Amino acid sequence: MHGNSIESALKFTNLAEMLQTRASQYPAREAFVFEDDEGNQESWTYAELEARSRTLGSWLVRRVNLGDRVLLVYPPGLEFIAAFLGCIYAGVLPVPATYPKPRRPSPRLDSIVEDCQPSLVLTHSSSLGGICLEQQSPAISELSWEPTDLIPSAEKSSFEAVSRSAEDLAFLQYTSGSTSDPRGVMVSHGNILHNLTAIRSGFALEENVHQQGVFWLPAYHDMGLIGSILTPMFVGGTSTLIAPATFLRRPHRWLELMSEKQAAISGSPNFGYELAVRKTTEADRAVLDLSHWRLAFCGAEPINPSTLDEFASAFEPAGFRRSAFFPCYGMAETTLLVTGGQHPDGPRILHVDRNAKREHRVVSLAERNGNSQALVGCGPICEGLTCRIVDPVSLMSCDENQVGEIWVRGGSVARGYWNQDLTNDATFRARLADNGEGEYLRTGDLGFNYEGELYVTGRLKDVIIVRGRNHYPQDLERTAQQSHEAVDMGAAFAVEVNRQEQLVLVFQWRREFRNSDHEAMMHAIRTAIVEEHEIDPHAIVLIRPASLPITSSGKVQRQKCREQFLNNELAITAQWTNRLCGGDDLPAEPSLERSASPDFLSNAANMSSEQLQSQLQDWLVVWLANRTNIQPGSMQPETPFAELGIDSLTAVEVSQELDQVLGLQSPPMVIWSCPSPKELAEYLAGELQACKVR
Repeated sequence: MHGNSIESALKFTNLAEMLQTRASQYPAREAFVFEDDEGNQESWTYAELEARSRTLGSWLVRRVNLGDRVLLVYPPGLEFIAAFLGCIYAGVLPVPATYPKPRRPSPRLDSIVEDCQPSLVLTHSSSLGGICLEQQSPAISELSWEPTDLIPSAEKSSFEAVSRSAEDLAFLQYTSGSTSDPRGVMVSHGNILHNLTAIRSGFALEENVHQQGVFWLPAYHDMGLIGSILTPMFVGGTSTLIAPATFLRRPHRWLELMSEKQAAISGSPNFGYELAVRKTTEADRAVLDLSHWRLAFCGAEPINPSTLDEFASAFEPAGFRRSAFFPCYGMAETTLLVTGGQHPDGPRILHVDRNAKREHRVVSLAERNGNSQALVGCGPICEGLTCRIVDPVSLMSCDENQVGEIWVRGGSVARGYWNQDLTNDATFRARLADNGEGEYLRTGDLGFNYEGELYVTGRLKDVIIVRGRNHYPQDLERTAQQSHEAVDMGAAFAVEVNRQEQLVLVFQWRREFRNSDHEAMMHAIRTAIVEEHEIDPHAIVLIRPASLPITSSGKVQRQKCREQFLNNELAITAQWTNRLCGGDDLPAEPSLERSASPDFLSNAANMSSEQLQSQLQDWLVVWLANRTNIQPGSMQPETPFAELGIDSLTAVEVSQELDQVLGLQSPPMVIWSCPSPKELAEYLAGELQACKVR
């Protein structure tokens, strides 16, 4: 199928037609199954989903106007899907938004509200108490928040979906903000249907074959919304969903469901595959059957070949095939997918000369050596799209052996950013200087084409230039991570010191290695960077787990990390500064307080409720002080968690650690329901007492 023939393959004009067609074809087929953290499952057939969406559409048209923006702020579950499609039925623009952390402000949500000016917020009734609107900004709290789960479903409805053309906007997808503030990508019905058609072709999905998929990706993110919700609906498949927090807590459950459902399709960014390897044992893997897993998509900037190797090696005994990997590349600005592909022997790995790559040249190497770097091919361009590699300065097309900016054109490229006319001209309507060809989307990503596949090398804005040499932050970060087992994800960026660009490396340390020697870790990082990249860092900073700024999709926000470093806002546990490069005014290293091991918890069943609560409370204060890098004496049992910067991953870790010791199955976000060590200890003591009675 060639570039212009994909439009002729589109069967629908808009998303409402797509749902109505599937409900007519497969009324009794399960469309979606959602499993909560306790293992309870709820499912909707296509007929039930269509009826629920029609009910909400009928309710919405009486409250908002055509084209209004409606914010969707939902916990994981099926109600989000019905609300999204209800907006489609009503002819208003759904705006999927990050679920805010309870009892604390949400700057990202503030930015989205300020930008798109929604008329209404749709949510679930369970959210209203936890979010605490009185603690949000007036822009958020003064909006009308409507819990859609309390709207009764109509048994029969004469409401007809508002007619929308392919040119009309379908929804706003806010970018993850890896290099800038979130921007609302305007996705039309034609854009999303074009990309869904390209995905169906690239994934080799047959419409008359019932496809099963299992996903944990957040629904407000483009990969989650399109990959795990709209694509299965487009082909009439069944999608089983779990909450991201469930995956973070128990990644093994993702794979168990793949095994139980005999599912053929799933996927994740790099870190999801890494977490699955790190948090499963050989015994966990031995009971899995992943032989039905036909397509495992992986999208990142860029994809780490070691991640794919480690996952394949770990799960091949369970039937996983390396050839199932589908490395791909895309972004919200192209609706989702741009390139992707599979090979019988697994992903294509290209070894290139590292020094040449720093000069934006591509020199392939037949064999791996000390100066080579492995890159993962992201597959050929999707049907209906055109891709060019362009010099970002001259705007001239690059030769085949050159690295340049990736430009994309075609029906999947969105209409631009909401309220960003000047930016849209430069970003979405670029033309080649050599022949005037356009209009192209400038992705801001760097890469090259080699033997029909796209290889992504990094972000244009993130390239580090030290002493005239180009260094890709991903390369430096990978080297640092491999230097010591306790080094977790991090960011590499440049700062100006004495009028010269200098390298700074900021890395988290892994939770399971909290007692590691931080001096040894920093020494290992410096040694590896100097040996492999011939660049001496200006500073190496170790920060507490889960404090690195990342986007909703797990991408490192390097520019934000740089700002936090310069503003002395990082949660630093140890730091080394190269005094030969200057920088004497940098903050001194804080002392690191080690947390005590909660050995007393093994006797919890023999304690009274009051004794257990007191012991738990004292331990939680020390544990949290250790992880937030403050002295235990400066935290009290009544200190709110919100004041400590506790994020969702840390909250999941608290719950998981307590569950392992106490034998409980706590909700993954119980820390938000019990907003202080005192209240959390009281809750846990009560749960243990209830277990004793049972």
